[in-house]
Amino acid sequence: MGPQPCLEETATFGSEGLHARPAAEIVKIAKRYTAKIELVKGTKVAVARSSVKLLLLGVKPGETVTVRAEGEDADSAVKDLVTFITTSTNEPLPVPAVSAPAPPVPEQKPLRALDGERPAATARRLAGICGAGGAALGPVFLFFDPPVRIPTETLDSGSAEGASAELGRALSTLAEELKEISAANEAGAIVRALLEVASDPELQKGMFDRVRAGHHPIAAAHLAGEAVAADLAQLEDPTLRARAEDVRAVARRLIGILCGHPRMDPSRLKIPSIVVAPNLGPWDLARLPRENLLGIVTAEGGPTSHVSIIARSLGIPALVGVPFNPATLSSVSVIALDADQGFAILDPTADEAALVQRRIAALEQERHELAVYRTVRPLTRSGHPVTVAANLGSTAEIEGAVSVGAMGVGLFRTELLFMEGGTLPDEARQTALYGALAAAFPKDRVIIRTVDIGGDKIIPGVVDATETNPFLGWRGIRMCLDRPDLFRPQLRAILRAAVRGNLDVMFPMISDLAEVERGKSLLEECRRELEVLGVAVGRPRVGIMIETPAAALCARELARSVDFFSIGTNDLTQYVMAVDRMNPRLGHLYRTDHPAVLSMLEMTCRAARDAGIPVAVCGEAASDPSLIPALVKMGVDELSMSPPAIPRAKRLVTQCA
Repeated sequence: MGPQPCLEETATFGSEGLHARPAAEIVKIAKRYTAKIELVKGTKVAVARSSVKLLLLGVKPGETVTVRAEGEDADSAVKDLVTFITTSTNEPLPVPAVSAPAPPVPEQKPLRALDGERPAATARRLAGICGAGGAALGPVFLFFDPPVRIPTETLDSGSAEGASAELGRALSTLAEELKEISAANEAGAIVRALLEVASDPELQKGMFDRVRAGHHPIAAAHLAGEAVAADLAQLEDPTLRARAEDVRAVARRLIGILCGHPRMDPSRLKIPSIVVAPNLGPWDLARLPRENLLGIVTAEGGPTSHVSIIARSLGIPALVGVPFNPATLSSVSVIALDADQGFAILDPTADEAALVQRRIAALEQERHELAVYRTVRPLTRSGHPVTVAANLGSTAEIEGAVSVGAMGVGLFRTELLFMEGGTLPDEARQTALYGALAAAFPKDRVIIRTVDIGGDKIIPGVVDATETNPFLGWRGIRMCLDRPDLFRPQLRAILRAAVRGNLDVMFPMISDLAEVERGKSLLEECRRELEVLGVAVGRPRVGIMIETPAAALCARELARSVDFFSIGTNDLTQYVMAVDRMNPRLGHLYRTDHPAVLSMLEMTCRAARDAGIPVAVCGEAASDPSLIPALVKMGVDELSMSPPAIPRAKRLVTQCA
């Protein structure tokens, strides 16, 4: 037999990156072929038949990998995998379908006041993280596995074969359980992804190697699971870090099988209750009767964990990451849960229970009331109009934005367009896309933010992924001004699409006036070039993002050179507070409501008002119920946010003075 062909091709992941579902699909595709198949990211290499190894690559949205295959069917294997990655990985993680929308976040005084901190947990008041918004009041249903002791004793050499067989039988039982659940439940896609984790050859090899080294099967399952989970927990992306929970959930259920513990019988949840558990696997949540599931409280998990994803899709309030003592909970009868504000009260008093009941009633009423705001163009009580627009990243999101009544697009992120596929988008493609956006909102403004590559958004060959401090580095307008080959086609496309009359352009990451003037100069050069060629062009308004402290401090000077401001509160908060917004340990410092950040916002609004230009907010603060009144009072003319938050924001505006 001659040498086997070895082929390589690059592929770029879409807006969801390489999470559990696409990893499971890649494994499924790889198993069709005899070729040795690998995915390569930088110096990391993962066998395509191992979902765990694939997750450990830490592939973020928009990142490119090399698909490498060696063998007789290498060509077909590479083509299939590249096609899957480039065409299918923009889909979000599938979640169960529901007949009613999840309840919106209620209008309530914020848990953390502008000058205070989160209330401390007490013996009766548990504090945690909101996994899914809402409130609930009901009896406790404890979902605790029987206690397990992890054996520390070493097996003798003669027991290894029997221990390996015992582990193999337990793995087979686990696989059958997961197959049964995935076939019978709406959350099947998530459970099938976990089946790939349970069947992963690398994870299983770690278990069997430990058994052969003398560990008891229970200890082998625990140690191998913890080793993989620890590696996942080190990844930068919070969604990928959350997959450590999946590995631990698989290991826990495997240990339960080895100990002879039966699966939790969902029929035990006979009355509407709040489920309390140290952890809750997706298969557990999928099997519990929805009609009796009032709320969820778990010791583990985060906003991107599977329990949170499923709970949000079902409209079930969930409080996760709650440190609690199981012994204390064993005597608790009732829980009052307010997930939005991050607490659960054990055996509430009559007054506490009444407060939560009022919240529940308000949530139900709000769901009905918000529907009328789809067509509302809100005014404050004093008659000041405030535009409530959408933040979008692709044309696929247009329909959702229109359906909830978005008043145009306050921020169109063009990064995904540049990050998807293997080549940079040409002028014609960009013109068509921007034109489609403008056509979708004919009565409102559509603001195109020029490409903000850099920071956590890397394009091989454009931005160096090895920068020491990428968020303080070569990104946004800094990169664009240095790369006219990339910047000019985008400016030309915006000018061509602007013939519709409602399209504007916005420069990100501005630090000083010189950057603004250079950007405007390039835009004018592109206009003249197109006009010489006889190409019809529009005259978009020119705005800038206020997201650096330097821009906020120089807002008065900058306002004289642009047509509008848009405050990016996510980065501005990060830079003012000197806090990495992706670092959960510093969450208490990442506060847009901090006096220093609010001072920057007010300074910017005042400069815009004095210059007679409009000012928008397009960061997370734009949809924060606790901040909208303050922003409107400062003089913000537009709030731009994720589409689902638009109806509630419209109503909040009408309630502002």
